[in-house]
Amino acid sequence: MKNKISPAAIGMFVMAASIIAVAAVMVFGAAKFFSRTENFISFFSESVNGLDVGAPLKYKGVKIGKVEGIFISSSKNIKESSVSVVYSIDIDQLRRKTGTDFKDYSDWMDEQIAEGLRAKLNYQSIVTGMLYIELDFIADKGEKYDLKYGGTRFKEIPTAKSGLSELAKGFEKTMADVAKIDFAAIGQNVHSAIVKVNEKLDGIDAKAISDSAVSALKGVDELARNKDVAESIKKLDALLSDSDALVNDARAELKKFSASGTSIMARLDEVLRNVNSVVAPQSPFRYQIAVLLKTMNESMSYISNFTDYLQRNPNSLLRGKDNSKRK
Repeated sequence: MKNKISPAAIGMFVMAASIIAVAAVMVFGAAKFFSRTENFISFFSESVNGLDVGAPLKYKGVKIGKVEGIFISSSKNIKESSVSVVYSIDIDQLRRKTGTDFKDYSDWMDEQIAEGLRAKLNYQSIVTGMLYIELDFIADKGEKYDLKYGGTRFKEIPTAKSGLSELAKGFEKTMADVAKIDFAAIGQNVHSAIVKVNEKLDGIDAKAISDSAVSALKGVDELARNKDVAESIKKLDALLSDSDALVNDARAELKKFSASGTSIMARLDEVLRNVNSVVAPQSPFRYQIAVLLKTMNESMSYISNFTDYLQRNPNSLLRGKDNSKRK
């Protein structure tokens, strides 16, 4: 007789499985259920090839959200053709990562945008070409920006050029230039050069060169051992030593002569100063010389008069001065 399965046991098994499932969902998905997320939008004028839904959104390198949707902008409010990307940000996680306790995330985000916060595309991996959106302070503080989104459903964060398109163009140009290189011709030229070098090496008489080198070394050795050469080297060394001594002596004499010349010039300068002081217009010596010259002039005048008198009266030396006129 077969055992019948109790419906109560089945019910309890199903209930236990349900409880376990609910507990697992609550444990592993509690953060998602109780977290608060807000959607933002940015408009990119460059290609978003490599950016997929679910791609990370990072704030200064820290993941705080993900891409929710990618759309081609066709609204009349959009000023130019671009791609709009909608992404969600975990507000609670943003508070924890930034260490701020803002009450209104919209006002806080406006302050960050004014400080230069911008959204830009960046590579997750250059190899795979996958992209993500990065929020960082790229623009200067107070730099003007244009908002393209005219609605109120999403908060818009302005974008900045990432330079990925220029990088891709540069890589493509480089690869195109590499493709133009004729590697076959280069290889042929290298091969021809190697063949010519081998031919030149084969034509070199290595033995003759070696013999010549050995002979030259022997000649140098014999020259070094020659007594006459050694004696000449000694004499040359002695001559150089004598020349050094002579130069040193001459240098010392020149120093002495220079010192003597300096002393003589100082004395001459002193003599000239003394002469200047002596012959100065108001100097005592010059006055005395003038008096002496005047006295000598008067004496010469007396001598001249006396000589004239003797010429007129030569007998006066014998008789003396004529006193006939005396009273």
